[in-house]
Amino acid sequence: MSWKIIILVSAFLLSVSGIAAQKLTADEIVKKHIEAIGKSDEIAKINNQTAFGNVSFTILRAGGVGGDGKIVISSEARKFLLGMSFQIPNYRLETIVFDGKDYKISYVMNNARSQLGNYIFRYSEILKEGLLGGVLSTGWALRRLSETGAKIRLDGTKKIKSETGDSETERDAYLINYVPRSGSDTEVRIFIDKENFQHLRTEYRRIISALQGATPDASASRRERREILIEDFSNFKRVNNLNLPQRYKIYLMIEGQSQTLEYEWKAVFSNFYFNQQLDPDSFKVK
Repeated sequence: MSWKIIILVSAFLLSVSGIAAQKLTADEIVKKHIEAIGKSDEIAKINNQTAFGNVSFTILRAGGVGGDGKIVISSEARKFLLGMSFQIPNYRLETIVFDGKDYKISYVMNNARSQLGNYIFRYSEILKEGLLGGVLSTGWALRRLSETGAKIRLDGTKKIKSETGDSETERDAYLINYVPRSGSDTEVRIFIDKENFQHLRTEYRRIISALQGATPDASASRRERREILIEDFSNFKRVNNLNLPQRYKIYLMIEGQSQTLEYEWKAVFSNFYFNQQLDPDSFKVK
């Protein structure tokens, strides 16, 4: 083989590898992510979907205080319901409902919401944009970008831990920043698995500046308030021709002036139902 042919072959191989290594755009990643959920005709068949399972609630900085219960996530188009019930005296029921326009978040005790309910109530765009519940919802934000007009931006990749059965593995994930059309003070970051394009995580971060004190010394001692909500999705399996997570975790951290609060909800879904005759009041907010 002449040197000229060798050079041509080498140049060809380099060009092919270069094309393969080209970076995907945010839109291309989202497209592959939707394809990873299921074929478009299979997704189109789903009018509503409901997931039932067990959930454990833990107050992380209180020696494991919490309890076990049941969880349901149900959705129909943009409508969404997250319900959890526990045998905990001051936290028996958590209900978060969105009817496609308005929302309702239940009180858990004495006209007070839980820390999770209060977070969603204050930052309701999480519900309105179809972010809460991720791929477990038919109203999932990344499936409706053309409707909402939200902006997405690829911000590189990051390694994150993902559960596989009872163990954890480290996954490379694309980091996509999500900004609602109307804007938001909450930073939303969505993590898509770099290999299989499954939805691994959504992070919501909010930083509230410290209030100014009466004196310079008082101001210096005050800290900003950080609020972080994280949804993790793992152990994906094929259900009704869709790839859906069997495990779901919510982590909430509120770091204030005098203390840091941390909460965790870990769910395992055992049953999925599709295109059922849902109770008309399932998504009722009034």
